[in-house]
Amino acid sequence: MPQVAVDHAKELWQERLRHGIVMPNNETAVIALDDLYHVIVDPRIWRHLERIELMLVEIFQIRSAKYGRRIALTRWEENNQQLVGYVILEAGNRLWSVHVVDEKRLRREERRGNLLWKR
Repeated sequence: MPQVAVDHAKELWQERLRHGIVMPNNETAVIALDDLYHVIVDPRIWRHLERIELMLVEIFQIRSAKYGRRIALTRWEENNQQLVGYVILEAGNRLWSVHVVDEKRLRREERRGNLLWKR
């Protein structure tokens, strides 16, 4: 990953992410700078940093996951294309990871864990 991507991610965090992002269930996802560095390792994220916020504000379902975590399923539009993914949240709504996936993987995640919230 180029240094310019890391610098841009830090700027984005400073401007829009450091105070958290309100999700559709009215909870706030907390994004620490260290967590952001973990998330941007994926090229599908560091090349499109705006996806972090988009994924959080477009969550349509939250399910229980292993280790006391929650998995939030998300669908958003980007460049006239529908994309899907999921977000893993630690206790206290701390962002753990984000994943851009295909519909098949999203449907598989919809069958795991207990449904906690649905839009």
